Order: sequence, then C-alpha cells, then structure tokens
Amino acid sequence: MRLIRAEVLKIAKRRPLMIWCFLLTVGVIAVVEIVLTILHAVNSSHHGPAGGESNFRGAAETLALLGTVVAILIGATAGSQDVANGVFRDLVVTGRSRKRLFLVRAPGAFLVLLPMLAIAFAVAIVWGYAFAGDLPTPSASLVGHELLYVLAFTLVNLVMAVGFAAFVSSRIVIGVLIAWNTAVAHILISFDTLGSARRFVDVAAAEHFIPGSSGDRVAMSNGTAALVLVLWAAAFTIAGRWWTERRDA
Repeated sequence: MRLIRAEVLKIAKRRPLMIWCFLLTVGVIAVVEIVLTILHAVNSSHHGPAGGESNFRGAAETLALLGTVVAILIGATAGSQDVANGVFRDLVVTGRSRKRLFLVRAPGAFLVLLPMLAIAFAVAIVWGYAFAGDLPTPSASLVGHELLYVLAFTLVNLVMAVGFAAFVSSRIVIGVLIAWNTAVAHILISFDTLGSARRFVDVAAAEHFIPGSSGDRVAMSNGTAALVLVLWAAAFTIAGRWWTERRDA
C-alpha cells in the first residue's frame, strides 16, 4: 500500500496535469450544465430544461470521451515518470522488485482518476434530476449503465497507457492512444468487410455498454465485450511488466 500511496503522491504533485485533468472532467461537465441552465432560464421557449434523461445521457457520454483523454494523460504519466525523472535506478537499487514497481502504477493512477470521474458523474446525476423540469428523469438502470460505460472506456485506456509508457515516452503514448480512440479504431469498426473480427477492437467493446440500441455498433454479448476489454488491458500490462523487468536501470 505504501508504494501505491507513493504513486498517487507523485502524480498528484504534478499540478499542471491535475489542473487540466480536473478541468477536462469536472470543469467541462459543470460548465455545460450551468450554460444549459442559464439558457433555459433566459429563454425557456427555445431552450428546454438542463436536466432530464436525454441531457444526462449526453453529459455521461461526454464524460466518457473526456475521461478517456484524462485516463491516458494520467496513465502515461504514471507509467513513464520514474524513468523520465531519473529515479528508476534508485528505486531498483533499494531492493524493490521491478515487478512491484510496475504493478503499483495502474492502481495509483486509478486512485487519482477516480475522484474526478466520480465528481463529474455526480454533477451529471444532480442536474439530470434537479433540473429536469417536465422532462423524464434518468432511471436507476440508465444511471448504472452509463456509469459502467464510463468506467469501461476510461479504465481500459488507463491500464493501456501505463503499460505502453513502459516502452516509450509519455508524449508518444498520449498521441498514439488518443489517435487510436478518436480515429483509427472507428475507421476499423466502420469496415463491414472485417465482420465479426471488429469485436476484438477495444473501442467497439467499450461502446457496447452504451445504453440503448444503435445500428452502427458491433453486435456482441456483454460477456464478449467484457472479455475483449480484459484481454486488451492484460496484454498491455504483461508487455509493460516484461519490459520493466528487463530494461536497464
């Protein structure tokens, strides 16, 4: 636990990173909700209530996308900071296992990310119910499914970023994973000729958990989607641990 706490402190001390991550999660969701509330108050005939089921879904799915960017930023930092700061050799010399040094990175990064996601998601829930007006409010089932989608999308990218950062610099990790999530993966998913092979794309598996039906999603079961995400996370974790145990101190 002490090593995990140390990881949390090392990330949390990076104030510019923490400020940007907070703004991209809590900040964006709060600003959007406040703007929608003001617009409704000023001109209710043209702008509907800021809450309700539809607006909650929009806020939650926006959080999933922005939360993924934040997860990549935090994961890339956690996975590369020891080497980048020149302290990896010192940690190894103290007798700490390289395996443990790597395996505490993802839990530490998750503990930094979780409060931001929780606060932002709570803001979306509060607005969804408190400012619904005459609109239907989100059901408990919808809230649960949106939460599952947010966690699935963000956590798999967090773990992937930690593992990938064992090989290359954090800037490369951030660029590659953001490009993969925003463009490359969606291009692959759009190729119908790939057929059922598209189920093995992590983005397709994560989007399976978005509530409601959608014709452009890749059909798969809940179990298949969960297994695909676990396999992606496991592959990056195993690769990152392997390289950490063999790299020069």
